[in-house]
Amino acid sequence: MSVIDEIMRRESAAWISGQIDELPDRGKFRASSALRSLQWANGIFDAGMPIPACFCALHATEEAVAAFVSCAKECGYDEAKNINIKDHAAKATVSLLAQKVSGILLRYKVAVALNPKSQALAARYIAEGQTHYNEASTKLFDYRDDEENVQPDFYDELVKMFGDVKELKKAVRVVQEARNTIFYASSKGYPTGFEDPSESLSRECQLTLGLIWGAIDLTRNAGQKIPFIEQALRTANIVIADLKKR
Repeated sequence: MSVIDEIMRRESAAWISGQIDELPDRGKFRASSALRSLQWANGIFDAGMPIPACFCALHATEEAVAAFVSCAKECGYDEAKNINIKDHAAKATVSLLAQKVSGILLRYKVAVALNPKSQALAARYIAEGQTHYNEASTKLFDYRDDEENVQPDFYDELVKMFGDVKELKKAVRVVQEARNTIFYASSKGYPTGFEDPSESLSRECQLTLGLIWGAIDLTRNAGQKIPFIEQALRTANIVIADLKKR
């Protein structure tokens, strides 16, 4: 049994899977495709083929990115309109951003689980020194500077995570080329895959579920703009613009 199977058996994962049908078609089909790719990755890994399993898991994340951005467009987020889901660099940017959001949210010490009474995801988090319990939503959070001022984006924080803009752009390109890198041979040899395939499968599975949950959350809150989603989309667009600079 692969780590994907273990993650997908969690109540929170089952809840996310069960909400996909409420998404608009342009998000629903891509989210469903993402979960199908995770199923493929799981079966292929169990058959003893970790490299193609990781390939399918990476594809799942790309589909989940497309689902998230599509739903954001459907819900009227202006910044989402500038993100081309057919552009691999743009999708890699959103994927990398999703990975780093967990670091940005560390200050809140977030824990999420299924509430058995409401049958909805519930979040426990710390804000202003107090522990809070609410239905899980990106509405609960936003990015602030050290003086607790809400910022329009978290680009500077993202750059800080990598050291400088050059390293950030390099990281995006690594994500962008990941599937090709693990699958295609070069003049120097053929790829042998990740040192720890299970770590890659776990990361991509959780990223996929997180992005789909984000799509569900912003869809459920259609009609109001969620500040944290707007901050994330603005940050993504700044990075995408950086990638286009020589």
